[in-house]
Amino acid sequence: MFDVCLIVDANVGPTYLAQPSAVIAWLLGERGNPKLVAAGKLLEELALNASVRRRLVTLEQAGRLRSADGEKLRMEERRLRADGRCTSNDHHVLALAIVSGARTIATNDNALATDFKNKRIIDQPRGSIYPNPEKHGRLLRHTTSCGVDARRPR
Repeated sequence: MFDVCLIVDANVGPTYLAQPSAVIAWLLGERGNPKLVAAGKLLEELALNASVRRRLVTLEQAGRLRSADGEKLRMEERRLRADGRCTSNDHHVLALAIVSGARTIATNDNALATDFKNKRIIDQPRGSIYPNPEKHGRLLRHTTSCGVDARRPR
C-alpha cells in the first residue's frame, strides 16, 4: 500500500500547518495513510516557524511525517541545478518530490508550480499543484504516488 503524500512549501507552511486547516484535518483525520513529506532544506525552512515546528513534531509522533534520504536529496538537487531546466530557485523541493515520489504540493510560488508541472522535471506520474487546499481539500485524496521513485532506470 502506498502512502498518500503532500509536500507543503515553506511559503504556505504557516497557513496550512501552524493552524487548523484542511491540510491538518486531512493529515490527522483521514483514513488510509496520508503523509506530509519534508526533509533536507525544506524541513529546515518549515521549522524556522515555531508553530510549524511544533506541528511537525506532532505529525512525526503520529507517524504522518515522511522524510527522504539526505544524500539522495543532495545528489538530485545538484543534478537539477546542473541541467538548467528549473525556472524556480526551489531545486531542493523538486529534488524532494523526485526522491520521495510525492506528486502533490501546496504552494503559492508560481515558478515552483511551473517547474513542478514540467514533464521534463516531474514525471511518472506528473505533479499536481494545490495553491489553496482549503478550497480544494477533497483533491488531496487523489494521489497515491508517494514512494514511487520517478528516476527508475530506463
